[in-house]
Amino acid sequence: MAEKDKRTYVRVHDGLPDHPKIIEAGGEAGWLYICGLAYASRQLTDGVIPARLVPRLTDGSKPEASASALVRVGLWHEGAHTCERCPQGGPETYVIHDYLMHQRSAAEVADLSAKRSAAGQRGGKRSGESRRAASTREANREASASAKPKQAASKTEAETETETEEEKTYTRTPAEPADTPPRTDVERVCRHLAAVIEKGGSKKPAITKKWRTDIRLLIDKDGITPEQAIAAIDWAHANDFWQAHILSPAKLRQKYDTLRRQALAEQRKNRPAGPSTAPREMTPEEVQDALRFG
Repeated sequence: MAEKDKRTYVRVHDGLPDHPKIIEAGGEAGWLYICGLAYASRQLTDGVIPARLVPRLTDGSKPEASASALVRVGLWHEGAHTCERCPQGGPETYVIHDYLMHQRSAAEVADLSAKRSAAGQRGGKRSGESRRAASTREANREASASAKPKQAASKTEAETETETEEEKTYTRTPAEPADTPPRTDVERVCRHLAAVIEKGGSKKPAITKKWRTDIRLLIDKDGITPEQAIAAIDWAHANDFWQAHILSPAKLRQKYDTLRRQALAEQRKNRPAGPSTAPREMTPEEVQDALRFG
């Protein structure tokens, strides 16, 4: 949000450059007139300008002559004047004609400033009340959430984090059989993943029904052997990036192809240089033998 403009402004109508009085006074006098408006607004003088400051208000060659021209055409008055619409300025001053008819007086500026300050204080008070109310609502929500029954202790944090995401990716149908009794190959991969996660410093996750279902789908539906799955787990948990991501069978199943491609690329990069002839493409059997998962 852009910062609010705090500068003050004067009102000048767009016909000023063509005004007969400006034309008669001349260009340098016209510029002095504008500078005088800015000075009076900035200093809150109600249109009074000390004569001694005239040379400082303009870079014109003859500032005193320009001031006299403004007085002559009626845009300025000398301090003691006969204009009933303008305030008296005292000795050694000039008074801008009809300044208070077009510009804010010092009293009006002070009143406006006080109103803005009061409005800001009210706004700050309302903002503080809103923040406190929001904080109270948030605390109440947290307290309400804490009062709800906890999920089963067997569900680990890593599993909770990943299952919601993976369930959107892999939709299981009622037709898929449950693992009863547990299959040896499925249990082997599940236990290996749980042990590797614990070895990495995390709490050992429980092997749930969902874990067994995802590993069964990895083997039966995706065509990955238990040996290949275990090799992928070992490679992922030896990698600084993947060890923090492969924390459930669902994530292993989702990212298996990516793990395989990265492992293959790493193996090719580290393979010793061969003869000067063009390198031979590895067969699938050689890839699987080198990486242990295809």
